[in-house]
Amino acid sequence: MLELNYKVRISHWHSQCKGFFMKNKHAEDTNNFKELSYEEEFYFQWHITDVCNLRCKHCYHEEYSQAGLSIDNLKKIGNHLCDALEKWQRKGAFSITGGEPFTRKQDVFELLNLLESRNVERIDILTNGILIDEKVADELKKFKKIRRIQVSLEGLEETNDKIRGKGSFKEILEKINLLKSRSLPVCVMMTVGSHNKNEVIPLAEKLGSVGVDAFVLDRFIPEGQSGDKKKWVLSADELKQVYKDAYEYFNKSLKPRFLLYRTLFCLLNSNDPHIGAMCSIGNNALTILPNGDVLPCRRLPIKLGNLLETSIYDIWYTSPLLWEIRNPDNLKGKCRNCEYIPACRGCRAFAYAMTGDYLEADPQCWRE
Repeated sequence: MLELNYKVRISHWHSQCKGFFMKNKHAEDTNNFKELSYEEEFYFQWHITDVCNLRCKHCYHEEYSQAGLSIDNLKKIGNHLCDALEKWQRKGAFSITGGEPFTRKQDVFELLNLLESRNVERIDILTNGILIDEKVADELKKFKKIRRIQVSLEGLEETNDKIRGKGSFKEILEKINLLKSRSLPVCVMMTVGSHNKNEVIPLAEKLGSVGVDAFVLDRFIPEGQSGDKKKWVLSADELKQVYKDAYEYFNKSLKPRFLLYRTLFCLLNSNDPHIGAMCSIGNNALTILPNGDVLPCRRLPIKLGNLLETSIYDIWYTSPLLWEIRNPDNLKGKCRNCEYIPACRGCRAFAYAMTGDYLEADPQCWRE
């Protein structure tokens, strides 16, 4: 009954978005980075531990002591999620992350074995990269469903090392070379703020020269331990310029390929299927924390439930927060009547961090 009611309530929303979904069925472009449409995919960002060997200044974690559930409980959750994917007839996508996931090296490989054996389309590993050695790289090479290994850099060497720790820039470049020597696809994420906005393109050029496959930008959101760094938040005009520069680079070079699937990118060119994405909250994604808690996304730290206490079905079908966000009539400010509602809706997590209300307009939207 829950599933039937969900399908009835969401049918109008899907029909509203249908044209956008059809336009944005991302083809397999280059480097085997296949992107699925929102209708096809369901994505779980799975934090298996909060323990981390770094203390990056922009990090959203508040503490680093939660080691995470036992491997038996992780497997129980993994099978439950895969069962749900089968029932929903959705293609499963998982990102295994932390903290630093390779502080639980053996457990990462056990989860990869589980997900490889189930109905999962692709798996990403989100890691700071420091703990990857030749043995880890060799093991990762065995898994056919790994789409990319994602590491992070925050600019060129001086800027990056101020944020992620002295020597981390050179060390990550060494790890990138190690992964590429095993023909593993590598993506680099950069969290962009006022402190590093001028190094997006120089970093892209550097990454292209060392063979990185893809480059993704994430907006800095002041949350957790970085909640006092609101001075790092870009203005709407600054973000527009950063996104314009990234889009121009994408149009002239695929070394590395910019992954421009983020809210607000559609404002640059709504007819280009390679850029822009709707906020995934209530649509096709959930985040799982090390203790089994479920969040609407990692940057929106509001607990929806716990997978050791309730099912993913109850969380997905009955959460008032998810239903609030699914209904565009609940959005406020200029997001409410925006023509880009089927393609964007702004970042609900950023709105929450800056205003305390996840239904408010995205403060970084530059549309008049």
